[in-house]
Amino acid sequence: MKKLVKSAVVFASLVFIGTSATMITEKASAASIDPVQKVDGQATYIPKGVRDGTATEEHDGFEDGTNSVLQQVPLLRATTGYPDVNAYIKSNKFSTAKIEKQLKSQFPKFNYRNGYGKPEGIVIHETANNSSTITGEINYMSTNYNNAFVHAFVDKSRIIQIHPTENGVWGAGQYANARFIQVELVRSKTFDEFARSINNYAYYAAYLLDQYNLPVDSAHSDGKGTVWSHDAVTRYLGGTTHTDPVAYFNQWGYNFNNFVSLINEKYKAMQVNYEKIEYDKAITAYSRVKTATGNSVWTKPNKTEGAKLVNPLSSYSGKNLRIIREAKTSGGTIWYQFSVGGKTIGWVDSKALNTFYTPSMEKTITGTRYVLPSKQTVHYYGLPVEDSAIDRGPLSKFNGQALTLQREATIEGQLWYRVKDLGWVKAANLTTTKYDLIEYDKAITAYSRVKTAAGNYVWSKPNKTEGAKQGSALSTYSGKNMRIIREAKTSSGTIWYQFSIDGKTIGWVDTKALNTFYTPSMEKNLTATRYVAPGQETQHYYGLPVADSAIDRGPLSKFAGQTLTVQREATIEGQLWYRVKDLGWTKASTLTATQYDKLEYDKAITAYSRVKTATGNSVWTKPYRTSGYKLVNPLSSYAGKNLRIIREAKTSSGIWYQFSVGGKTIG
Repeated sequence: MKKLVKSAVVFASLVFIGTSATMITEKASAASIDPVQKVDGQATYIPKGVRDGTATEEHDGFEDGTNSVLQQVPLLRATTGYPDVNAYIKSNKFSTAKIEKQLKSQFPKFNYRNGYGKPEGIVIHETANNSSTITGEINYMSTNYNNAFVHAFVDKSRIIQIHPTENGVWGAGQYANARFIQVELVRSKTFDEFARSINNYAYYAAYLLDQYNLPVDSAHSDGKGTVWSHDAVTRYLGGTTHTDPVAYFNQWGYNFNNFVSLINEKYKAMQVNYEKIEYDKAITAYSRVKTATGNSVWTKPNKTEGAKLVNPLSSYSGKNLRIIREAKTSGGTIWYQFSVGGKTIGWVDSKALNTFYTPSMEKTITGTRYVLPSKQTVHYYGLPVEDSAIDRGPLSKFNGQALTLQREATIEGQLWYRVKDLGWVKAANLTTTKYDLIEYDKAITAYSRVKTAAGNYVWSKPNKTEGAKQGSALSTYSGKNMRIIREAKTSSGTIWYQFSIDGKTIGWVDTKALNTFYTPSMEKNLTATRYVAPGQETQHYYGLPVADSAIDRGPLSKFAGQTLTVQREATIEGQLWYRVKDLGWTKASTLTATQYDKLEYDKAITAYSRVKTATGNSVWTKPYRTSGYKLVNPLSSYAGKNLRIIREAKTSSGIWYQFSVGGKTIG
């Protein structure tokens, strides 16, 4: 006995008949009307063109070639001479077209009689136009929708939805319009094209029935069911006079029962025998993708009810997957639910993963450790895995504290410790030694010498800090100028100096072992003019007021005779130094406030002379205005005497003779 169903789907050609309000009340109950389309009662389901009188059921512009009188039509008779359509489809293993959506915003929207998204079945239509195409039909309907419109069109290669199936349409009279999804089949020119179109049509019908959880139940013979021909609507519901797609099916040796049978096959293929979940429990683990190929992530364990594809598993290759749940299905597969970066992603077959951490890998231990000073910026975690979702912050807040170890785990060859009240940290970031911390480390400029060599050493880093190694005894550097380049203070209160000698960095030493003889604080501002003192040209100038080869800038000779601007002075170990603008530091004794003439040459000669002009001239120990010159006598003291010339010198002011009288050098 044929069971009754709650809803149905009608496939028929488009037909409309004007009906009085009284007949409407008798034929169908009132529908739930969507606010978009406001027409009182059953009139909602009558096309606007029919209500306005601009169209009739016989002349609505759609399927007009298939109109016929209401009569019983033989259902199972089919034209012979063609292969069995369903068998032809199976033997050729036709694929089905993808469902395309070209929703038309201009189409009116109204609910089915049972409400939004509650169709009762599907009506099977065909276009009754041998020369039309799927795009031509859609284009025509998009313009003339006030006369009729359906949900979708199907042909040999396409399935195109043009209206939401959650809303009703005007396609098969007011009674069918209030109940059913409606789809048009575009006519084909060859048997192969027809078979392909039927394959797409049956698939789409099955898809819609499955989508709305409706069974496959033909209404063609008794007016009860979910799959309706337009012909059945005419015979059992009324409101239309069309009989499609019966005659068109017969043309190709096909009938409606064959079609429903094909729908049923495709519908069954869509039904899934869901696996059951035997258990589902919270666990803690970490894994990585082992086998991405052929594996996917699902919203629930695959093949269980409601499972939907999330992503290919390859999307998570190389990432740390935190396993948060484990489930086993009746098929025997164990599934893991995982998160990445704190966000739950989905479920994956556990065989596709390599699990590198589980709590069973942990062991109980005891011990005390300290944070390595160089690892202060390293983070600790809620589990022995570097995962931002369980990152608890840097180790710096625990510097110098004694940390109590509770557990250890070796994860991928790396040892981790769990610290009491803290979390997990790599063992390499902790130490058994309590090192001094460096409170500050800054660049400075100073010069020192060894004061106390005994018991003091030079270190690669401040002693008792991480990585500090003992170097030479401090006595190695006794008597040398030690240029101080950095200063550091450790948590024990000791101040350390890093020093260099002759430009080479040596190491660190306790400042208490040194005597510092220069710091920039010893300098004072000064404004003065000086000249390189004659005879001091070979003396050097330096980057700082210390005679250190590493900061030696060369001899003063290149500045002889030039006016030098003094900017600063400093007394270093009792000796005054000047800093000259754009030059550097030099001892004050190498400069003079007097600008002396420069001696251009000084050579031995032989000659004799007498005084010609005594007035205003004198004899000097050196050429006048050269460094060290002093008065000997007025030149008049030697008037009338033979002066033996023994040397000649030239200065910037003239030529000078050195002479002797009676064998005695005078000046």
